Amino acid sequence: MKNVVIKAFAAVCTLAISACTSDNQGYPSLIGSDSQENIYANSSNVVNGSYTGTFVGQRVAAFRQELKQLTQAQKSNQKELDKISSNVSRNANLYQKTISTVQNKLQAGTTPGNPNMYAMLQQAQGNVQNMFTNANALENLSTKTATTLTSINYLENSISAAFNISGAVDEDHKQLRELQSETIALAQKASALNDSVSSAANFQQQNAVQSSQEVNALHDSVKIGSSSGNFSRTISHSPAVTPLVATSHTSAPRSTNAGFNNMPLFSVKFNNSNVNYRDGLNTAVKSALSRKPNAIFDVVAVSSSANQDRAQSYASKIMNEVVSFGANANNVNLNARISERSPVSEVLLFVR
Repeated sequence: MKNVVIKAFAAVCTLAISACTSDNQGYPSLIGSDSQENIYANSSNVVNGSYTGTFVGQRVAAFRQELKQLTQAQKSNQKELDKISSNVSRNANLYQKTISTVQNKLQAGTTPGNPNMYAMLQQAQGNVQNMFTNANALENLSTKTATTLTSINYLENSISAAFNISGAVDEDHKQLRELQSETIALAQKASALNDSVSSAANFQQQNAVQSSQEVNALHDSVKIGSSSGNFSRTISHSPAVTPLVATSHTSAPRSTNAGFNNMPLFSVKFNNSNVNYRDGLNTAVKSALSRKPNAIFDVVAVSSSANQDRAQSYASKIMNEVVSFGANANNVNLNARISERSPVSEVLLFVR
């Protein structure tokens, strides 16, 4: 008789375990094991919510833990951006101070090949290398922020799906609504941060390319002891504070003219016929294509009405070079803009 009772008890336990296993099928955990033993070490107080004893209650606890981890990841990303932003601003100030000193000396006139001038340009070159380093750091951070945003969006979808799971009580749905609200708010912050980092990475890369061109042009000027006037830039050396501020973006196609109000990817002024710009253009185009292989380029000739033909000739040449550097010919547009305030021909390259 005793053996019969033991066997009957074992059979009941087996059925109970099987039922629990069946209930959990189709609902993989977001953070690991779904076992109540692991998640509910203290079932009376589970991360700002009480355990209801339902399967949905288990999902609520898992969602809370996931949200906590993603919130921490968001804070970590913001902290890293603040650190890089500080480095960018400090480095840009040092670069601007050195370059301004060199330019003022050249305008006043100095001895050809002045070693002190070369020493200052060497310092500026070090700042340029830091610009590229900061651009890479921002690019790496962009990958992190994009991953965090994707995870938050996935969590938001999972919470929404949990409302449809059968067997929940009112308290479960109350906690789900709270989690959903917190997750949506976090997603908005993560999206803004991701846009800011991406914008800052593009800006820093562009600034580094043109700063490198500027240093090379100043080397030529130092050789003769006066400003050669072979280089002019439009991208500001000022600290990249604005690009690091959250901006809103839309995925809708923009018209070509809309891009003209944004910062150009590359610009060159043709003060004479011997302006050296190909290396910088090549770097800028390939950098843009590495980020977006199907990027659209707008080449814009800017000049006074008297220099219109010359500016369009330069722009046509640059358009062909953009294609030769890897851009799809169908994605390169040629445009012109008249500005009587432009004493020399200038070509701007926008990307979208």
